[in-house]
Amino acid sequence: MPGYRLTAWLRPLLTLAALAGVLSLAACGGGNGSPSQVINGGGVTPLTVTPSTATAFSGVPFTFLISGGTQPYTILTSDQTALPVVGTLNGNTLVVVPGNVGADTTVTMSVRDAAGQATAATVTVRPALLLPTSITITGNPNCGSSGADLCSGQDGLASVQVLGPGGAPLAGRPVRFDVVQGDFAISSTAPGQPVVQSVTVNTDQNGNAAVRLVVPPTAATQVATVRATDVTSGSSVVGQFTISQFINGNSVLSVIPTGVTTFTGQDTAHCSTGASATFYVFGGTPPYTIATNFPTAITITGNPVQRSGGGFTITTNGTCFTGLTFAITDAAGRTLLTPPTATNAFGTAAPAPAPIVLTPSSLSPGSCPAGAQLGQILATGGTGTFAVGASPGTGASGGPILASGTAGPITISVGTATALGDWIITVSSGTAKPVSATVHCGP
Repeated sequence: MPGYRLTAWLRPLLTLAALAGVLSLAACGGGNGSPSQVINGGGVTPLTVTPSTATAFSGVPFTFLISGGTQPYTILTSDQTALPVVGTLNGNTLVVVPGNVGADTTVTMSVRDAAGQATAATVTVRPALLLPTSITITGNPNCGSSGADLCSGQDGLASVQVLGPGGAPLAGRPVRFDVVQGDFAISSTAPGQPVVQSVTVNTDQNGNAAVRLVVPPTAATQVATVRATDVTSGSSVVGQFTISQFINGNSVLSVIPTGVTTFTGQDTAHCSTGASATFYVFGGTPPYTIATNFPTAITITGNPVQRSGGGFTITTNGTCFTGLTFAITDAAGRTLLTPPTATNAFGTAAPAPAPIVLTPSSLSPGSCPAGAQLGQILATGGTGTFAVGASPGTGASGGPILASGTAGPITISVGTATALGDWIITVSSGTAKPVSATVHCGP
């Protein structure tokens, strides 16, 4: 009986002692204590998810950073359809791809580490944007004959339409266009940057965003790629297009006058000298450079031509030529393959006679007695046949002085009386201007 009473008395006391021991062990961090106790006693970092509040779009990958705690992490979600991320993660980066939703859906993503710590992130999943399957590329019409979308030295348009749920256009939506591959750039309005590799524009009231693509004149034939990204959601689409090296300027360049410009010399012995003609260039990309196959036969002014509708002028220098042509090239490297031509030909009129030259142009024989031969004057030029005559000049008396000869040497003689003073010898030949010589008689 006493033993039973002792046992009955000790049983509650022993139960209290055991409970106190358990509580003491937990308070000291021993055994398998709770996570918060491990943190306070062992320095384990808190479990965190960044961002803790996020907005994601259906079908667009979104990245969370999980840090602290003890790996591996167990990931749970309150809506497996909207945010299918249930599983175990070894590492710190969690990439989720939200599912399709018809309206904004709020989801709680729970994270628990191996030590029992737990945290959560709130994710709003929004319906995906409706982007086209590809970017629309509209080329310059002048490139159509090449079969490519864009041609070297020309430009074009890249455009996308951004639509929201139900196909409604989204206005004022920032869209970034990037050059992915190819020898081209995007036109820019930034000061000092006419072209760039990336630019962001806003959609218009119809949800359309567009940029101008610029291809340099040196671009070779190739396939190029451009990307459009909805900045808000990160959704993107790419478009491929062809670039063709294009140097045929016939469809974009024009020159007037066309055909053959003919210069004619003054007679059958000469081609034109000092005659000019102006050619006007239109289209393409100014300035235009001008070259010719007979560079020494003419003088070119106004080269290069600085603007569309401007002209260059050629001037003849007496050199005869046929089939002189021009290489007219614009700043984009396009060349007019059927340029105008020019000819400088002999005239149809008979050549004018050469000027008459008298050698010497004066004689001073001293005394000029009757019947004397005073000498000869050689006439050249004209038509080779001359008409001569003599007439009294200053102080002339007696004589008279006589001149004879029709082909070259002209003989000067005295008549029946002694001649004094100056006598004028005049020589003419065809249409040549008459020329005079002087014979002086006396001291």
